[in-house]
Parts: sequence; structure tokens; C-alpha cells
Amino acid sequence: MKNYIIFLVIIISFIACTKRDNRKVVNDTKDVSEVKKESKTVAIADLPFVIDSTTYMIHPIGNYTTHKSRSEYIGSSGSYTSDNISFTNFSKNRISGSISNVKFQHIDSNELKSLTKNILKIHSMNFLRDLYKKTENGYFVYNLTDKDTNADGDLDYNDLETLYISSLNGTGFRKLSPNGQDLVTWKTILEANKLYFKTIEDIDGNGEFDKKDKMHYFYLDLSVPNSKVIEYDPI
Repeated sequence: MKNYIIFLVIIISFIACTKRDNRKVVNDTKDVSEVKKESKTVAIADLPFVIDSTTYMIHPIGNYTTHKSRSEYIGSSGSYTSDNISFTNFSKNRISGSISNVKFQHIDSNELKSLTKNILKIHSMNFLRDLYKKTENGYFVYNLTDKDTNADGDLDYNDLETLYISSLNGTGFRKLSPNGQDLVTWKTILEANKLYFKTIEDIDGNGEFDKKDKMHYFYLDLSVPNSKVIEYDPI
């Protein structure tokens, strides 16, 4: 029995060591419009979130995948259970989930304006509240996927993550991180009014990210509208 357990541990270790990296970059990637559609997905919106101390509401839009019949979604009370229909989480400064688009609405208007017409998957959007308090310039920073970089037919966490930014009302939505680079992390330095981020590039072209690849460092001046992303070398 002891020998069997040892043999099993060796097999599991071998499988773990040889498991392929799902975040690899495939050169012959499909256009994002060709990403496969789930047969049971429907576009739905969560109820709006009010961004505290601002005049805007946020309506997250998602592609919800159904796995049950209508009767299975309804509890004993005869109403839908909230945990089955919602697809986002909201905190004071952050909205996260599986979001395909966002619509913005001024609290004094009935008009809803879409963030984008592109196909993408927003993992999170963060309101830069401290900067807003200091400068009254409102920004959202987005962690998202905009390309099926591993060519598996899905936009998900196995594809490269990119960094985007928009104004408080959703205008000026643009990409900050370069194509072909995976976002590692980002942060704001309030004292300098700058957004800093770093990415990793598959510099050796082996289709996977490892220690042989190159790290890139960037900053964006948030005190200047539509400022350019600057790459710098801290090493």
C-alpha cells in the first residue's frame, strides 16, 4: 500500500510539472469577433450602482449562461433568487465580475451611454476616488481581456489581461498596455498624480510566459487629459 501511494504521488507530480500554460500566446489568434458563443447565453444587466459622491450610475452588462430551467431559478417564495441572476460584485470603488459592457447614466437623465462597441471581457473596473477628491478628475481603470490570445475560442482569464482607462462618464475609453503584453499589476501614486503599471512580454517567442521574458514599466500622467503612456526603465 505504501509503495502504491509513493507511485501515485510521483505520477501526480509528473502531471503537474508537465501541465501546459493556458496563458500562452498563439500567433495565429482568431479575431475577437470569432470567439465562440455559448448556446445558452443571454445578455442581461445588473441593477445600477451609484458611484458615491459623484453624479453617475453604472449599469454593468453581462452574458449570462443559463444552466437551469426557469422553475429551478425560482425559490419557494415564488421569486428569483438573487444569487442566481447577478453576475457582478460591487464595493465602494470597485465593480468586478464577468462584464461584457457598461452603460453610464447621469442621475438627472434617462439616457444610457455605452462604454464600447467592441467585444471584450471586463474583469474589474476601479474608480480612482482619492484622485477624484484631490483633483476632481474622475477616472475608471479597467482590467480586461480584449483578444483571444491563446486561440481556444473563449475570452477569459486564460488570455492576456490588458489595462484600459476612461473618464467618470465612460468617455475617452482607451487601451494603455501594449498589444501582446500581459498586465502584471498597477497602482496610482497620488502625490505625483500618476498611474503606474507593469507588463510582461513573451520576448523569447516560445509561446509561454516564464522568467526568460521581459518586464516592461509604464506610467500615465493623470493630471493631463489624454496624456501619452510613457515607458521607463527602473532597473
